[in-house]
Amino acid sequence: MSVSFSVDGHSYSARAFLFDKDGTLISFDHWLKVMEVRAQRLRRLLGLSEQETAALLTYMGVCPKTGRALPQGIIHLPRCDAEREVADHLTALGVPGALALVTRVFQEVDQEFPFQRYLKPLPGAEEILLAIRRAGGRVAVVTNDAAAASERHLASLGWDGLVDVIVGTDVCPAKKPAPEPVLLACRRLGIPAGAGVMVGDSPSDLLAGRSAGCRLSIGVLSGLGRPEDLSPHADLLLPDISALHLG
Repeated sequence: MSVSFSVDGHSYSARAFLFDKDGTLISFDHWLKVMEVRAQRLRRLLGLSEQETAALLTYMGVCPKTGRALPQGIIHLPRCDAEREVADHLTALGVPGALALVTRVFQEVDQEFPFQRYLKPLPGAEEILLAIRRAGGRVAVVTNDAAAASERHLASLGWDGLVDVIVGTDVCPAKKPAPEPVLLACRRLGIPAGAGVMVGDSPSDLLAGRSAGCRLSIGVLSGLGRPEDLSPHADLLLPDISALHLG
């Protein structure tokens, strides 16, 4: 079923909406805390100095003094890429077997971290998901996080009944900006890619949507992407998804 929506008075329609997760539906704030916990666990295991720990946090994209996101850093990377980057950073400090250690620490922290205490929906996210459901549309989450973890995150927000399909790195080996995750989501939704709209906060989201042949690639500024980064790849650029109006 086709769903009508408008942006700035212009009307569009789509059979399905494909959303990135972090920075689009959910705030990035929880990842800042997760990165901090990961860094502190590595500090304890490796006996890192305060200066080395601060440098590691900065490398991860978290300001050691304020706990806020930095414009640089690896916080936006897919899990497997982030693990490799942190391992390379530690290898440069002389840590042997860094990748296996980092992979284990990341897994342990993710299993223990109380995501439900830190996850925050972005403005309009739940309202949009509910409106799409009421209008008879379909929803997928296409993320460079793991689908299994994403399912837990959505369930903790009470959104498990509002999303039809989740595609992550444990479901599709290719990662955005490759089109494969978007194409797989569309197949599982039972629609051609041209009937779907991709919505995300990073160039990789928008490039994936365009490469897959989505009807629109919509950028949102609620994550880490800057206007100058998103504009070249976005058919529409919005402050956040609350600027999408259903009906």
